[in-house]
Amino acid sequence: MKQRYRFPLSRFWEELRRRHVVRVVIYYAVFAWVVIQVGDVLFEAFDLSHLLRFLVAGVVGAFPIALALSWMFDITPAGLERTPPLPQPVEAPAGSLAVLPLANLSDDAENEYFSDGLSEEIRNQLAAVPGLKVAARTSSFAFKGRHEDAREIGQRLNVAAILEGGVRKHAGVVRISLQLVSTADGYQVWSEHYERQLEDIFRLQREIAAAVTQVVTPLSAATTPAVTTTATHNFEAFNLYLRGRHYFHKRTDVALHRAVQHFQQAIELDPGYALAHSGLSDAHILLSFRYYGNQPSEDTVARALPAARRALELDPTLAEAHASLGLVYENKGELESAGASLRRALQLNPAYSMALVWYGLVLVQQGRFEEAAQRDQEALRLDPLSPIINVNVGFDALRRGDTQQAQSSFATAVEIDPDFPVSHYGLARAHALARQFDDARREIDEAIRCAPGRAYYFAQKSLILLQAGENEAAAQAVEEACSLSPDNPLDADLVVAHVMVRGDRDELSRIASDESTRKFSAGSRAQALIALGEFDAARELYEAVALDREVEVRSLVTDDWVWRLPHIINSAHLRLLVGDNRGREELEQLLAALQGIAEQGVISPRARYWAATANALLGRPGPASNLLAEARAAGWSHEWWERLDWNAQAL
Repeated sequence: MKQRYRFPLSRFWEELRRRHVVRVVIYYAVFAWVVIQVGDVLFEAFDLSHLLRFLVAGVVGAFPIALALSWMFDITPAGLERTPPLPQPVEAPAGSLAVLPLANLSDDAENEYFSDGLSEEIRNQLAAVPGLKVAARTSSFAFKGRHEDAREIGQRLNVAAILEGGVRKHAGVVRISLQLVSTADGYQVWSEHYERQLEDIFRLQREIAAAVTQVVTPLSAATTPAVTTTATHNFEAFNLYLRGRHYFHKRTDVALHRAVQHFQQAIELDPGYALAHSGLSDAHILLSFRYYGNQPSEDTVARALPAARRALELDPTLAEAHASLGLVYENKGELESAGASLRRALQLNPAYSMALVWYGLVLVQQGRFEEAAQRDQEALRLDPLSPIINVNVGFDALRRGDTQQAQSSFATAVEIDPDFPVSHYGLARAHALARQFDDARREIDEAIRCAPGRAYYFAQKSLILLQAGENEAAAQAVEEACSLSPDNPLDADLVVAHVMVRGDRDELSRIASDESTRKFSAGSRAQALIALGEFDAARELYEAVALDREVEVRSLVTDDWVWRLPHIINSAHLRLLVGDNRGREELEQLLAALQGIAEQGVISPRARYWAATANALLGRPGPASNLLAEARAAGWSHEWWERLDWNAQAL
């Protein structure tokens, strides 16, 4: 199906409206009538009625000139500007299509999981056919319920055809109506109706995929590639798997727990269902406090790892299983193994966009930020309407210091799915960097609306409020975070900072002596000791732990931690106090590591601030002052911390 660009009458009318030609015609008609009426009165008063015909001729003659100018130019706040031409649609690749979510035509609205799942399964069947280019599931599902023109969908997804229709499931029978629509002109090129018993759903999927394949890329029977078969023949297991995927795609704490239940039930009915094991692994991992839940990573890894390994045992060629294992390894901190598994997944299925997304996470954790951004861009080309991919591209832009691009990516994600919390969180981060604290607070409140049970967003709200100088409200927000996830390490350093803001020496003492109601790392406890002025005890505590400079620096510039206390600088400062030259060496090594991050194009306000304090402690006031200015220009707005940071006294 080769797409040809046409410009029908409706498009011409839309172009006239876009260029404001219609508006000019109306305005000019009114203007001409007024001019002729006034001219008629004046000419008659001065006995010049014979000149009226020249006025009418002039008005009529100027009309085409006005039309031409309105077509060519726009009046904007910046002045008269040339009207940009209408972009010509890019010819979609031959054999490309998108499978839109099939409408649920059943009487029971609960059957939406089945129509969505069947759409996804048909899409997966078609994606496995060599020669077909099938739009990603997330991008196709972005048009669910929107009833947009086929030509518009084709341009957004760069496909030559769309498959759409509806599903009715009732009393053991499934009825499916399908039509294939050309995105070149919006005309239907194929349609079919199917009615089968539910037990025949697996054969029906293959039949539909084969029929669509023959229409999109006509091939002889001898050369028609085989369509992959489903991983189970148990309809009830398949039905439960579809329910699991339905809730998995919602990506909320409650929905992910329901996904786990359905995947487990599918496995009970068919223990050999590899996709169900893979789905179970993914759902467990995403319940971690690093993603969409509040569970400790070690707990989610313990549940996810056996499921991922079982999926691979059942089907070593399943890309989803390799990707699941890669995500588990990433959460375990085994980054080399994670990268290997995810690369294998992409070898098996180069179009599996989530494998690219998760591989990008691995590269970020390895400090390979440029490569991570490249993988995210590849994922965006595969799945341009995926909220999480747009969000990751936004975070890549934030690391480059491109706040404008970041806001654009986050806003796109919000437009695609207003209820996806990470998009609002990203916008909150971007607004905070621009010191737009009211906007930042509004967006983080939207993230909390979408995910009211996730502690991470309450902690982020607390940080925004600290930047805005609203300390009491900030304390309330961090208490909410602690109540939702009492031992979440990603906000532990922020909790210590809050206690310092309050000047609560009793609580600082409890933290330092490990008698607080929550767990704190040795570094957090050492910071509490520093705040209490107990430098010798703090130095002993830092000496007892092995601070990993690479991990500390990477944690500073990734998106996991809400706040990161400067443990490396604290430890070096304590050594300098007693004349231990290792403190100077540590600061020099830290500056080299921070410079290496900057050379990758990462513009981190926090990293600039750390570099400023490190230079100040080394007795370099000039570079320290310059770096502090750079930090503020890049978005550093944590004056609240500068007042507390003992390392900043040398600035």
